[in-house]
Amino acid sequence: MNRSTALALCIASLLLTGCGRKPRRPVVVATTANIAAIVEAVAGKRVENITLAPAGMCPGHFDIRPSHVAAAIRADLLVRQGWEVWFDDLEQALPALPERIVTSQTEGNWMLPDVHRRAVAELTELLAGLDTARADTFRRNADRYLERIDSAATQAKMMVRELRRQTPGHLPNAIATEHQAPFVRWLGFRVVATYGRPEEFTASGLTDLARAGSDSAVGLIVDNLQSGPDAGAPLAEVLGARHVNLTNFPSDNDYPATLLQNARDVVAALE
Repeated sequence: MNRSTALALCIASLLLTGCGRKPRRPVVVATTANIAAIVEAVAGKRVENITLAPAGMCPGHFDIRPSHVAAAIRADLLVRQGWEVWFDDLEQALPALPERIVTSQTEGNWMLPDVHRRAVAELTELLAGLDTARADTFRRNADRYLERIDSAATQAKMMVRELRRQTPGHLPNAIATEHQAPFVRWLGFRVVATYGRPEEFTASGLTDLARAGSDSAVGLIVDNLQSGPDAGAPLAEVLGARHVNLTNFPSDNDYPATLLQNARDVVAALE
């Protein structure tokens, strides 16, 4: 190949993708760590995966910053769960809306395996539509991810079954924050009462919780990291119950590992 032919090919390549450079990865902006964890598992490094609200932060107290606006401007696909109260502020701050903004249709607590599986199916098809050349790869990755979810769910249930086998009588009744009650029930515990965020507590509400806990011999109080890790600690002390703090979003973009860790933390609190 002579120099003129090589130069012509390079110019053609430059016009399409940039001479000597890799094509730009699609930018996927996720409003929550729930979404980002699935994008990471299904698409991996084939997309630029940006999370707006970090896993350890209460989404209700999340504030939009210039860096979040800049990320949203670059998005080829922006996915939200639909309950983010701050999303309107983000839209108003954008000079122009991204071409694709999608509100997930998967309802429920995404930390529950069945709900998370439905979200995987939905987001996999969104990613396949974003990068059709890699659609089959995304679907294979999703299948492997679902296997990890099923394995983690089985292990989590086994931990609680073993705890029940080792503990005389039944598992203790629980009082849990509203964000964690579905997961605690999924594990196999009876939740006799729930509570909201610490700022929503009232004297009469706390009295009712203490009465319910005493009447039902509650032995476990479950708090939510993102909405107040010590909200239920005084109640646990009054009732002589065990206290545990769980996360309602995947840590390190790894839902199966977080599911297992939450289950371990519950079991450890009762051992």
